[in-house]
Amino acid sequence: MISTTDFAQHTLEQVEPIRNLFAALFLSSIGMLIHVHFLWNHVDILLASVILVIAVKTTIAAAVTKAFGYSIRTSFHVGVLLAQIGEFAFVLLSRASNLHLIEGKMYLLLLGTTALSLVTTPLLFKLIPNVMNLGILLQWFPSESSTPNKWFPSENGTPNEERVSMIEVRNRLL
Repeated sequence: MISTTDFAQHTLEQVEPIRNLFAALFLSSIGMLIHVHFLWNHVDILLASVILVIAVKTTIAAAVTKAFGYSIRTSFHVGVLLAQIGEFAFVLLSRASNLHLIEGKMYLLLLGTTALSLVTTPLLFKLIPNVMNLGILLQWFPSESSTPNKWFPSENGTPNEERVSMIEVRNRLL
């Protein structure tokens, strides 16, 4: 509600330091839970689990996005951006550990997998253009010249169908 008023910018300036403090507390508390020595001794399992999580989540998110009618390029983009494990997993893991639903080693491994998947997301985001170019070379994706740009109007100035449908869905939700 505040974002629609004249005080939106002022409120954001006042709240931002508190938001940063909570982010620092969150990351510090996660850092205290992680046992680096254990993860280093099991780095092979850790990396395999992170790769598996990213591959499976990318595939599922891309398939769902493709099922909604988006192009393979857009679907892949969405899949990669949603590949990490969310921060709420830390809460679930802590609760499961407290209830003795998972043992200590599995807890530490899942904790490390979650943290590493969150850390790799910005790297994956930066690598997407390179992967897309490689995908075009290997013919996984159609070239940009053969598919219209879905985010901007076509060359004759009229919006693309997908952009129009996205705007219509957004307007219905608002």
